[in-house]
Amino acid sequence: MRALDQRLSRTVHDWKLGPLDYALAVPGMLFGSYVMPVTVLALGVWLGWKFALVCVIASLSTLAVTNPLKHWVGRARPEPLSVPRALKLRKLVNNPAFPSGDSAQAGCIVALLMLAGPLSWPQSAVFLPLAPLCMLSRVYFGAHWWGDTVAGVAIGAFVGAAYGFWFRALL
Repeated sequence: MRALDQRLSRTVHDWKLGPLDYALAVPGMLFGSYVMPVTVLALGVWLGWKFALVCVIASLSTLAVTNPLKHWVGRARPEPLSVPRALKLRKLVNNPAFPSGDSAQAGCIVALLMLAGPLSWPQSAVFLPLAPLCMLSRVYFGAHWWGDTVAGVAIGAFVGAAYGFWFRALL
């Protein structure tokens, strides 16, 4: 299974998108530790402080799951890419790869937006592409293997769904 994961990931690692690197960097950074506070603040301005508060609590809970798992599993990140990127997002990470924390945050926030956000189903599905775009970005920039991102989104979606269910009446 790991060999398939690495082969599929290396295919994306070898892509060269040129100027599209900048566009793909957005979903890759939107849920990262440097930009996530701004993402939550923007959601708070848009959807109110209660939604932002639930996002913060759910995000911290997601971190409480993913960070210990990273060190327990200890999976190495991909080797530096042979194909140059316009942005060096890979240099911003140095902890173990599995599971992807950024993908977990994406799964968490997307789940909250879909379950407790401003739109009802099926309109709320408009938020769904954020998670796979984050996953693709993390693999493309060489920060993760596909398996890391799949596990991250699954963990985050579970946490986000739990908080969306628990706090739906509040939101």
